[in-house]
Amino acid sequence: MIKDIFFDQVKPAYGCTEPIAVALSTATAKKYLNESLEELKEIKISLDKNTYKNGLVVNIPGTNIYGLEIAAALGYLCGIPEKGLEVLKNVNSQCLSKAMNLKNKIKVEINDVPYLYVETIAVSKDNHTVKILIEGKHDNIAKITIDSNTILDKPFNPSKTTLENIKKYSIDEIIDYVENPDKEVLDYVEKAIEMNIDIAKYGMQVEGNFSNAAINDYVKYVSAGVDARMSGVLKPVMTVAGSGNQGLSCILPIATKREEYDKEKILKATLLSILVTIYIKAYTGLLTPICGAGSISAAGAAAGLTYLKGGNRQQIKNAINDTIGTLFGLTCDGAKRGCALKAVTGTLTAIQVSELAINNIDVPCGNGIVAKDVEETIRRVGKLTNSVKQFDKDVLDYIGKC
Repeated sequence: MIKDIFFDQVKPAYGCTEPIAVALSTATAKKYLNESLEELKEIKISLDKNTYKNGLVVNIPGTNIYGLEIAAALGYLCGIPEKGLEVLKNVNSQCLSKAMNLKNKIKVEINDVPYLYVETIAVSKDNHTVKILIEGKHDNIAKITIDSNTILDKPFNPSKTTLENIKKYSIDEIIDYVENPDKEVLDYVEKAIEMNIDIAKYGMQVEGNFSNAAINDYVKYVSAGVDARMSGVLKPVMTVAGSGNQGLSCILPIATKREEYDKEKILKATLLSILVTIYIKAYTGLLTPICGAGSISAAGAAAGLTYLKGGNRQQIKNAINDTIGTLFGLTCDGAKRGCALKAVTGTLTAIQVSELAINNIDVPCGNGIVAKDVEETIRRVGKLTNSVKQFDKDVLDYIGKC
């Protein structure tokens, strides 16, 4: 079961996954509409507020521009729907030039849905329509309707997702799995490390990248990767729980130590970091007002680093507890380059907390939201995340406005 959850929640993607979900929806619509650019009348897109928020000012892969409309246009013109979250891997200047014209036919609005939601309606000039609905997960196409004919209908049930299944486990049981994982899972973790290191190394070579002033290797790799991704670099990132920034932030802090520990230890520590990140996201939801890279992935990284240093189970759980108890409240004000600094904040906390945990120095139970049992702390984080949701509405008044 944990293997299935892992493969469902760890996938490569080009670019920020929210505009990519939009591009996937329009690419799929084009596949079924089978219309040329000249025959397209309009595309109407309805999004949940978090998807909308994260698509406002983050660069689209392969470009130096941002906007949900341009993401939709690129998906329609040159997207490959069969590639899923890698739908825009073939973006080029010719496609971008055409997309700049097509975007004027695209209208985007917010839908008050409490989970990830992308509804795209493409209309041809002779009024044929294709409706594509993505729900619950960035690449989960739940419904396809051509004119009045529904050819796919898989209603989204929030309580029956693969992500929800991880709640059946405890942190101890997750550690048990990490100690004896499936070989194909460890092989994939190695691929994830290589993929995320590659974009980080690229970012380090870019003038003005946040990594240029990094104070240590942990910060250098994480800031380089996140900044490059948010800047539209056309390189894949291994996502974790729907987010590339989370993938970078829970994988790279451990990967930076790959020369100091044996390969299997690095892979298992990284796997623990990934699974802890997924576990917490199951309680908060994939898209939230809380910064996943800056807080939730940091808890995963703290667990992985503590494991890497030989920490016992209680120390690993204390590291998770103390990280989320410290960083909960770091908000998500949309995807953008500045996410790199939030990810670094989480990484620095993870490093410190891991050292404290190894030395049996911990935040006492009852301090703030920290409970005795780490699972209870995580449940509290899930509940409190819901109480901060007004932030998502209010912050939209400020994103993109100097």
